[in-house]
Amino acid sequence: MADWKQVDLHIHTAVSPCADEEMTPWNIVRMAQLEGLKLIAVTDHNTIANAWAVIEVGEELGLTVLPGIEVQTREEVHLLGIFPTLEQASAFQELIWDHLPDKPNHPEIFGEQILYDSSDRPIGMEGRLLLQSLLLGVEEVGAAIAAHGGLTIAAHVNRRSYSLISQLAMVPEGLRLDAVEIDRSLSYQGFINEYEELSCYPILCSSDAHRLTDLVGSFRPWLLLDEASFAALKELLLSDDCSRIQYR
Repeated sequence: MADWKQVDLHIHTAVSPCADEEMTPWNIVRMAQLEGLKLIAVTDHNTIANAWAVIEVGEELGLTVLPGIEVQTREEVHLLGIFPTLEQASAFQELIWDHLPDKPNHPEIFGEQILYDSSDRPIGMEGRLLLQSLLLGVEEVGAAIAAHGGLTIAAHVNRRSYSLISQLAMVPEGLRLDAVEIDRSLSYQGFINEYEELSCYPILCSSDAHRLTDLVGSFRPWLLLDEASFAALKELLLSDDCSRIQYR
């Protein structure tokens, strides 16, 4: 039976160099549960390297965790790809890494890119710089996400940098979006008033958490879902039934 579930589809782990070291698998899952979340997605910059560990912890503690990725396109637009399985997410990452410049990370400039296992033990560092643009454009990235069974969400579209609006001022005709994301700085109604041209898409507010305190708050949407799963999320986003998305 369907019921209302609070979700957050944009959470970073410590492999994102701009995220705090405290963004470990156990910390993320436990904080999400304290906030009453039933479904989350791990979306690090240009990698899924820590997603498996968060998924394992979620399975142990009873929280659904979806593998995702925040891609920076050639135009410096951030798109979220949310996937049903790790295998599909891994295949997508393998594809885009062929188009990610092989530049080394400099931790003293960008921050460390820490890899964790499912016991919160550091197991290494990602050596390639993650905070950079792919050589693929938004339409190519969106098509690749869909080809790998994923959902494409335009990240933080109300921001003045790294968003579709800031970089392109429009949604390209060849880009199929499943939803648009806003950050907590703008209310749902405020977004509708300011960006009427995007009101045709499902609108989701996410934390874009880079530290644990980012997960605290009542800004996220409640979704009417049959279950906390990728399949149920996809069914809702494709249903065009906005009454199943609420903000409280």
